[in-house]
Amino acid sequence: MNIKSLHIKVSLSVALAALLVVVLSSQYFYQRSYLQSFRDSERSVHQLLETVRTTAGIAAYVGNRELAQQVVDGLAQNDIVTSAIITAGKDVIGQQGALTKTARRTPVTLTLIDPFDEQEVVGELVVMPNNALIELRARDSAMATAIGLAAQAAVVALLVLILVYWLMTRPLAQLSGRLHCITPGDGGRIQVAGRHNGDEIGQLTGDINALLHTVEVMLEEERQLRRRVEQLETRFRGIFEDSSAGIFLVRDGSQLITANAAFFRLTGLSEPGLDEPHTDLINAVFLDAIAAASLIQLARVTGRPHSTDLRLLQRGEAGRERWVHCIFSPAGNTEQSATVEGVMYDVTERKYAEQRSRELAETDVLTGLSNRQSVENAFMELIRQRGPGENRFAVLLIDLDRFKFINDTYGHDAGDKVLIAIAQRLRKLVRDSDVVARIGGDEFLLLLNHAGNLQMVQRIAQKILDAQQVPIEVQPGVLEIVGMSIGIALYPEHGDNPLSLRKHADQAMYQVKRSGKNRFAIYDPDHAEPAGEGE
Repeated sequence: MNIKSLHIKVSLSVALAALLVVVLSSQYFYQRSYLQSFRDSERSVHQLLETVRTTAGIAAYVGNRELAQQVVDGLAQNDIVTSAIITAGKDVIGQQGALTKTARRTPVTLTLIDPFDEQEVVGELVVMPNNALIELRARDSAMATAIGLAAQAAVVALLVLILVYWLMTRPLAQLSGRLHCITPGDGGRIQVAGRHNGDEIGQLTGDINALLHTVEVMLEEERQLRRRVEQLETRFRGIFEDSSAGIFLVRDGSQLITANAAFFRLTGLSEPGLDEPHTDLINAVFLDAIAAASLIQLARVTGRPHSTDLRLLQRGEAGRERWVHCIFSPAGNTEQSATVEGVMYDVTERKYAEQRSRELAETDVLTGLSNRQSVENAFMELIRQRGPGENRFAVLLIDLDRFKFINDTYGHDAGDKVLIAIAQRLRKLVRDSDVVARIGGDEFLLLLNHAGNLQMVQRIAQKILDAQQVPIEVQPGVLEIVGMSIGIALYPEHGDNPLSLRKHADQAMYQVKRSGKNRFAIYDPDHAEPAGEGE
């Protein structure tokens, strides 16, 4: 028996309520019935005295003791009377039993009147009621009344329990049993019994069916949503796994959370185990680690994507540098703002193509030296790095002597050989940080970086002139010496821009041409003749 069942709870509640009602009502009706029975007994005593009033009055009036004794004997035979006395004046003319007064026993006195004169008192009739018997009868009567009430209350409580079980508890138990047989979403419903149409059980059944319908609709919507999510997950996972772009997530600046296969192919990293995550991804992947870390921080702070081209660290055998174009975007919600999504594309070929194109655009095809465009850029870069009045550099403008003669005499191939040989000599005579360019025909231009020492510039110019004394084989077995005329201008003394520097170097060079060639001269704005003409 399940003591927590509704039926048991209702039964116990009704039983307790019935017991309480029985106790209170029995107490009330017991007292009431007891008092009523006691009053009825007293009334019976008085009625009994009234029946003998006349006879007792005659006996007292005439003083007939025999008659008086018969009256009291008759009264004493009644079980509700224990003793009786008839007095005439002060004389006792009849007595049955002793009159003993106590707190609980009070005699009943009846005044005897003259039979012929109602105004004259002739004696008294005193009766002692049998209080013990009267009380016993009163208790029995009261007890019978209380037991009857208790029996009625018990029967009513039992009927209430049966009705409650039959009309409410049993239908609810049946409703609960049918509900347990239904699986949400299978379309099952609870049938309403005909006798419950319109009552609370029927209404509850209807509400449960409505709730089942609502749950069924919600489950169907959830199934459809789950299918869409699964389809999207499959689609995006396919994109993530099969993408040619490396996709990865980093947290706290450099801790790798996840990445696809393309990422590990591009970077050469091995996929970490669950217990060995990459905690310093940026330094492990990027050669430009500082730039990558700055870009990630910028994406986190601004909340917007940022991208750039970055170099990857070389792994395994040394080879050419690899470049990727990286896009960093903040990922996750506000609480996960430390997470950044990265997408990288391999742009190595593009970078090398750009570099090749830039080299072709800035290189003289014949000699391999920088061309005019490249030297213009170098000019601007040197000026930008120094600023006005800082760190001198020198511009050497060179024009070949006798080049037209060789070109016209031996042909263009011989001229090309001369240009190539001159270019190689110039490249060997200066530092790697210096710029050597062919700016047209037989004209060359040198930018000597960090030319703070004027003697050093003159020494280099002289070395260049000396190197040209070595003959060049313009044709098989034919050797020619090609001289040079060199004009020199210094930054910033002779100009603060490429145009003025090249112009003044050109003036110095033509001064050399006019003075006999195969020499160098430094531009001197205060003198018609160059200040430092070589030997």
